[in-house]
Amino acid sequence: MAFCTITSKACLILVSLVFWAAAAGLFFIGGWVYNTYHHYNELTTANLTLIPASIILAAGVFMFILGIVGCIAACKENKILLAVLFTVLLIILCAEVTAAGLAYGFREDVRKAVNDGLDDALKKYNGTMKDQMDYVQKELKCCGVRNATDWSSSKGWNNTKTVPESCCMMKNCTVADRSPFSKKIYQQGCYDELNSIFAKNLGYISGVSVSFAVLQILGMICSCILFCRSKEVRYEVLGGPNSGLRV
Repeated sequence: MAFCTITSKACLILVSLVFWAAAAGLFFIGGWVYNTYHHYNELTTANLTLIPASIILAAGVFMFILGIVGCIAACKENKILLAVLFTVLLIILCAEVTAAGLAYGFREDVRKAVNDGLDDALKKYNGTMKDQMDYVQKELKCCGVRNATDWSSSKGWNNTKTVPESCCMMKNCTVADRSPFSKKIYQQGCYDELNSIFAKNLGYISGVSVSFAVLQILGMICSCILFCRSKEVRYEVLGGPNSGLRV
């Protein structure tokens, strides 16, 4: 049984160290999703993407703290800390499973939000959406919602026979180069590109959540073993091995 205890302690310490690395990974993934969305926050209402991302960031904070608690609990075999560690690990596990479920369940909502946001951007291009739409078209190398011809029916664009300069493949393109059918502009629509970005973000969130769930389950098992072992009464023999006296 001593071997089981030592192994569990070593495993829990190792898991605690991995928690710190995992927390850094969760911070990176969650921050990356926020940073990616920041560029499109006025263009699309796909803020559903941020719900699972927020859960991932919160889980990262808890995992960083748990790295400290796990090391102390393993070294001291403190029953209170072991119980706290198990409970919080269970809460985080449930949170990450929820994040993965939300990421999967919001797929269709994100697609609709992206489509509606882009349609609205074309209508308000000469107003509040100009900078955001130009940024998206330049960055993603796309034009319009489905394709470049969407600008022909846009109420927010003042010249239906051309497309904005941000659709051009090269700098300093002329008005003649900006026909919806010109080979010098991007023909790929922005809907597919944006939808792909949000879908990837949700996919990464789901994958990270499931991967770290395995690590947390291992930590819960080790904390349970140490908690049960710490309750055992340890006897010491007095007066030699044949005295029969134990305390």
